[in-house]
Amino acid sequence: MPPRRHLLLIAFLTVLTLVLLVARTGSHDGLRGSWLQKGEQEYDPTPKAAPCVEHLGWLEQYQFNYPIQYVSRKIITSTSPTHERPSLTIQEYPLFDEPTTVNLAESRTLEVPHGRLHPADASNLIFGLQTTISRLKDTVKHLARWLPHTGARLYAILIENEETPADDLEMEKLQKIFKEQGMDVHLMHPVQQNDTFAQRYFSLVSVMYSMRNAKTQWVITIDDDTFFPSVHDLLALLAKFDASQPHYLGALSEDWWAVNHYGLMGFVVANYTEDCAQHLRTSAGDVSVMDCIYAHSLTKLTHIPSLHQVDMHGDLSGFYESGRELLSLHHWKESVGYRLEMDKMHLVADVCDTCFLQRWQFPNDLVLTNGFSIAHYPQGHITGTKPGVLGGAIEKVDLNEVERTWGDEINVLHSLAPTRGKMDSEAKTSYRLLDSLLVDAGDGNKDTVRQVYFKKGEKGVGDGRDTVMVLDWKAGPNAGPDDKGPVKLEEPPKKKDGLRETRA
Repeated sequence: MPPRRHLLLIAFLTVLTLVLLVARTGSHDGLRGSWLQKGEQEYDPTPKAAPCVEHLGWLEQYQFNYPIQYVSRKIITSTSPTHERPSLTIQEYPLFDEPTTVNLAESRTLEVPHGRLHPADASNLIFGLQTTISRLKDTVKHLARWLPHTGARLYAILIENEETPADDLEMEKLQKIFKEQGMDVHLMHPVQQNDTFAQRYFSLVSVMYSMRNAKTQWVITIDDDTFFPSVHDLLALLAKFDASQPHYLGALSEDWWAVNHYGLMGFVVANYTEDCAQHLRTSAGDVSVMDCIYAHSLTKLTHIPSLHQVDMHGDLSGFYESGRELLSLHHWKESVGYRLEMDKMHLVADVCDTCFLQRWQFPNDLVLTNGFSIAHYPQGHITGTKPGVLGGAIEKVDLNEVERTWGDEINVLHSLAPTRGKMDSEAKTSYRLLDSLLVDAGDGNKDTVRQVYFKKGEKGVGDGRDTVMVLDWKAGPNAGPDDKGPVKLEEPPKKKDGLRETRA
């Protein structure tokens, strides 16, 4: 075992990133119709000489209620020299044309803090978690978004349930899956078979501490629903602290009345884990760890506001659309009303790393929250001007304030303030991310991230048709790994005449 030295332990639950981004609506000329009537025309997959027809047969997999309203845009990313990630970036040109057309002649440029980055060197980190084997199987695809090829190790204590141990063969199969995806993950049974949930936290700490090597500086406990949007950002945070000194890093719950701490103990309490495990006042592992730290050391919590517990319930769109820096996310699986699929939401980070959940405001009262939603404010609450010939003033929404969309009456002044009230459906129309996938944009490389945003039509509301908005993200020529060239918003080329058919 390496000689004893200062070792810092922390427990986070997520991270986020920054980037520069450029938008373009494809390489084809002309406008095209967006009303797609299933079965009206035969889909012909044969490439055509005319570059202005967008074949949309790939939409079949979603089983929309045709005809649908469809619009799309291509986005090409570039990187910022400052790596700054503003809460909101205001754009001069619209993201889309009228929602009944798809214009593939115009271009857009958005600014993002980073382009595509090499995997971070996180060999100084050891992660640890405890969960059931079924939950960890479901978590593989989410860990695969940030852990592979970083050099970081993860140790996982697994059970089938509180009465049944995990099956050895199933653990072996799961271990192989992690290895095949480039993740250095080590699975194990509980150190003490009869340990409770909280007691397993302490044995997990002992395991991680015993497995440190010459590179190890930080030991981090997480849960199976902990997500780090950017390991680069996590490392940048930790670099601000002297790893030769004891630290207890973490955050408070968004709910003032449920002050749950993240974090784990510094090396100064490493000799007290057994005693702490036998004297618990709660079944909550994070609170038990905090008790142990405070009982056996002088180290106190260093509050990191960008680590988020996400202790609200119900509609969390206001939180995800806030534009706040999110170094970590926790409890994201517990959203109500719609299922969050973090692996799909975060896929755009393959193109622009920290642009995940970054916001851009466009004319026509449209706001893009990358990977989560496109929100339209039809009454003019973003610009402060009513639409129409006569126009007129209307109360302007402050996008620096977090919209309180969640159902709980909780006090979040210490964590999310300033906040504002929830907007009704007449004042705000949301198109949520339905899917995200890697596609070949026509150059033979499957390196374009396609985002599909969707809103189901409602009877008696407008024309009642489903609406589909598609963004295709691709790294620009100067947005290679670690490139830092700036790109500013460019005026789009003039439209070319002619309507073209859009086939489904």
